[in-house]
Amino acid sequence: MSKVKERARTIPVVKVKTLGGAVAIAGLFSVGMMTNVHMSHQPREKTEQHYKDYVKAFNSTEMEWLARNIYHEARGESWEGMLAVGVVTLNRVKSSEYPDSIEGVVKEYKQFSWFWDGLSDRVRNPKAWKMAKAAAAEVMLNPDLPIAGELKGVMYYHADYVSPYWAGTKQEVATIGNHIFYM
Repeated sequence: MSKVKERARTIPVVKVKTLGGAVAIAGLFSVGMMTNVHMSHQPREKTEQHYKDYVKAFNSTEMEWLARNIYHEARGESWEGMLAVGVVTLNRVKSSEYPDSIEGVVKEYKQFSWFWDGLSDRVRNPKAWKMAKAAAAEVMLNPDLPIAGELKGVMYYHADYVSPYWAGTKQEVATIGNHIFYM
């Protein structure tokens, strides 16, 4: 044992740090390879189409409008609250009662207060904007999200601190964060 300690003292500190880093990287790589082998029970699906969908979504005007709506309607909400606003927006797009585009749904006369309030719609919170874009992509590209199932057919919501005239005529479905959702 003393020979090992003696030899370790002769290795310069820089080489020890480099050697330690290389060992750590090799160990992580090995664990990753082992996990990959043990966790993949089925042949891998081709992911090229999913990649193209993500690229298309991030370059999409529709995704931009969905992100804007999520940002302005739910930027102070939890992740689930942001997704819920996105789901309702997409539910409206699917409905024959609303325009067939996200931009059309958002711009529809007095449907979303942020668009019609006359105030600046400039993004002032970069972190919330990034989350809104991520939530928009998540909702657009993953229609099987649990929240989408919970809010299937839900077309309306409002903040819990307002009492819109129409709320009494709708069926309350859920409260997520500061929003109440209705069918």
